[in-house]
Amino acid sequence: MRNFLGSLMAAALLASGALAQPYIMMPDSTNNRIVTFDPFDGSVMNPNLFALAGGTPIHAMVVGNEIWVSEQGGDRVSRWSMTGTPLGQIGTAGLDNIRGMGLVAGTVYVTNAGTANGAPGNAVVMFDTNGNPMGSFTTTGLAPSPFGILAHQGGILVSSSSGNNDIHKFNLAGGSIGAFHNSTSLNFAEQMNYAADGNVLVAGFSSNNVVRLDVNTGALIESFAASGARGVIQLGNGNIMWTNGSGAHVFNVTTRTSSLVYSGGGRYLELVPEPMSLFGLGAGLALLARRRRKA
Repeated sequence: MRNFLGSLMAAALLASGALAQPYIMMPDSTNNRIVTFDPFDGSVMNPNLFALAGGTPIHAMVVGNEIWVSEQGGDRVSRWSMTGTPLGQIGTAGLDNIRGMGLVAGTVYVTNAGTANGAPGNAVVMFDTNGNPMGSFTTTGLAPSPFGILAHQGGILVSSSSGNNDIHKFNLAGGSIGAFHNSTSLNFAEQMNYAADGNVLVAGFSSNNVVRLDVNTGALIESFAASGARGVIQLGNGNIMWTNGSGAHVFNVTTRTSSLVYSGGGRYLELVPEPMSLFGLGAGLALLARRRRKA
């Protein structure tokens, strides 16, 4: 009986995906593929998880049990299984020159800058998690040429490649709350992510840096040099991974130096957590229990 229970739990954990390893994923827009990195130290795990369809991929993120990839040149969000089977697309109708995305409170927010294909210009376009359109809201004059989305204190932050605001805050329906950050220390803000201390990391493409901003006030705390920075995420060991047109780099917070860890077209970085599923665990247990009763 003891051996049976041990086998039961092990098989259930396998069924739930609990033994799968978390990873950071990044679209390589030069080689058109998904690359994965170790979330603790930033080392390359898989340089080619699966091939992408082109279209200048910017941001890959998990939506349900799919990976959605924004394509800046393709004017669409391509949809993939977790192992790279193509599942269709959102767009091109209603999207043009899209960049970063965010899944916040069950809504997928996609940054948009163009007007081709019936797209709304400088705006954030919204979809449900099945890909159905939910409207859009303009960012003109607030976050012109939007580039990234970050959930923030019940609303969202939208980064911008041009003024007036480097980062502007909106409520979830698109109403303006106000400027989060606007200074000469940050120029052409791309990806935003939370640091381990709860503050906000931002990749500055034209300011050639990564900045850390106070999560409540948006005030600058510190920065480090990062030429043409696009993506950013903090690693489990405390160092900071950032990307640019040359690839992915790791900034050592002790030595204050960066090292290239992957060569290619670096874009946004997204953590894919350990896929523990209580539903999967329960299903695995039930399945094995039925088999045991029949034996």
